[in-house]
Amino acid sequence: MQLKGKIFSGMGVGKEYLSLEPYKRKIEEITGFRPFPGTLNLRCEKSSVEETLEKSEASRIDSFEFEGEKYSGVNVYEAELKDLSVAILRMDVTDYGPEVVEIVAEENLREKFDLEDGEEISLVF
Repeated sequence: MQLKGKIFSGMGVGKEYLSLEPYKRKIEEITGFRPFPGTLNLRCEKSSVEETLEKSEASRIDSFEFEGEKYSGVNVYEAELKDLSVAILRMDVTDYGPEVVEIVAEENLREKFDLEDGEEISLVF
C-alpha cells in the first residue's frame, strides 16, 4: 500500500516530544532505530490516511508520566520512504487534523532527501 501527500512545515512540537527519553526508547523498541528529534509532516487526503492506517498494523505506546508531566499515547506504524525505514506517529492528542501524517526516522528526512514544503512524496506500507 502507498500513501501520498505534500510536505509542510509543522509547529515544532514533534521535536520537543522526540527529545524525551521515554518516547525515543519506546520508538526504538518498536522500529529498531532511535528517532531523529523532529517529524516530517505530510498533508494527505483524509480518506487515504484512514483507509491505509486501518489496513496497517500499529504498535502502541501508552500514555505515561515523565518528570511530573503526563504525555499522550501514540500509535506507531512502520513504513518506508525511498527504501528507508520510517515510522508514522498518530498521537492521541494533537493539534493536527486526521489528514496529517507525522513521519519519524533515524535521520533528518528533509536533509537526507533534500525535501521542501509543497513536494509530494509517497510512503510504502
